[in-house]
Amino acid sequence: MSWRTAMIVWILAAAAWLIGWVLMPPAESAGVSDSAAARLDSIPLHAIDRIEIERSGQHWAFARDAEGWWQVSPFRHRVNPELLMAVPAVLQSLGVMQVARADDQDLPGRAELGLDPPSARIRLFGESDTGLAEVQIDLGRRTMAGRAWARRQTAGGPPEVLVVDADLHELLEREPPETWRDMRVFPGLSVDATRVDRTVSGETLTLVRDGRRWRIAAPLPTRADSDAVARHVSEIAGVRGEAVLLDEPGDVSAFGLRPPIATIAVEVDGERHVLLVGDRVGGTSQARYGMIEGVPSVIRLGSNDVARLLGDPTGLVDHTGTDVSAADVGRIRIVHDDDEFAIQRSFDAWERVGGGEADSEGVQRLLEVLIDTRAAEVALHDVYPEELEVAVITLLDRDGAPLDTVRILRAPESSAGQDRWAMENGDNVLRVLPEGTVVPIHPAEFGFSGTP
Repeated sequence: MSWRTAMIVWILAAAAWLIGWVLMPPAESAGVSDSAAARLDSIPLHAIDRIEIERSGQHWAFARDAEGWWQVSPFRHRVNPELLMAVPAVLQSLGVMQVARADDQDLPGRAELGLDPPSARIRLFGESDTGLAEVQIDLGRRTMAGRAWARRQTAGGPPEVLVVDADLHELLEREPPETWRDMRVFPGLSVDATRVDRTVSGETLTLVRDGRRWRIAAPLPTRADSDAVARHVSEIAGVRGEAVLLDEPGDVSAFGLRPPIATIAVEVDGERHVLLVGDRVGGTSQARYGMIEGVPSVIRLGSNDVARLLGDPTGLVDHTGTDVSAADVGRIRIVHDDDEFAIQRSFDAWERVGGGEADSEGVQRLLEVLIDTRAAEVALHDVYPEELEVAVITLLDRDGAPLDTVRILRAPESSAGQDRWAMENGDNVLRVLPEGTVVPIHPAEFGFSGTP
């Protein structure tokens, strides 16, 4: 027999032995430990408080505290506990086909088994029935029939080499550790938010909550539609990153994040959370690069979330002329050109101050326009267009104390050939009424004729 033939025979024999070792029942395998466990990890899931993973030259550490699970290395970030705990859960459920002491002379070398270095190393820390425990699992090369090599090391115990199901290998390949993070941009955000600052291209919109109501503090102080703001805050709370694109980038200017295109800052319980929004990711998609301030990770923001974050802010402005309740109004004073008259409530009716019954339907129409009618559009002006003003309406309570003042404007511009009416509430915000809306401001519209 030539040396070449002998070498081929030796290789085939070794391969046959290896295949037989993998496929043979445990009782027939030389060096099999009598203590071959059905599970690789003996620490109960609820008792694990730290997990470390090494893979592809990277190291991740996860720790549990009173607030839940966190990635603590390479940087701190909240994680999704269900995704993270899938690792020890799968580990405990792996089928173990073979177990042998690591120093068994019949085993191939560690490099041949893919264990030097391992494809991944998992370390679990916690408490077992016997006290503090630590388990280290090295994942090696895959074999046939969905199986793989692994190495187990427990505190105080000898290292063991095992043949296991490859489910854990597949899990780490399918869902690497960076995908376990809680991708909510503003975790914990709810209606308890007290302030929202949205800056786009240098223009800042500031929303501030006073009790249960919201107001707009910038760019112009004005009333906010509290229901619309509550919906907006709820939408912000639901924003999630679609994917982690790059951790610890050297220069974020390439993503349009220095300076950012936009920032969204939310204040909750005295803590401020800031999202930086950068350039579009590319193509026709409106998806953009993003980064949470203080977290060195570039994420992808989906187009729908970008639309929610950076949509038209005028929808947050209160579109009604006043937030006064009709039930609180006891008197209405109207100044029109050089004419001034007042209407006051008299039990269930209205009358002109100075004498004369008023047309209650006319008064009701006026209150409905001021209080209930939503503007078709709103426009912010630095300078109030005084030349368009046609009337000033002051609402007072039953004791004659002023509640609010609404200026009425009229512009002869309309696609339907009608004059357009608008309201202004002392905030340089014009609330343009729907076409066809008329604001009653003349005495005759309230059933008066002449001066009382």
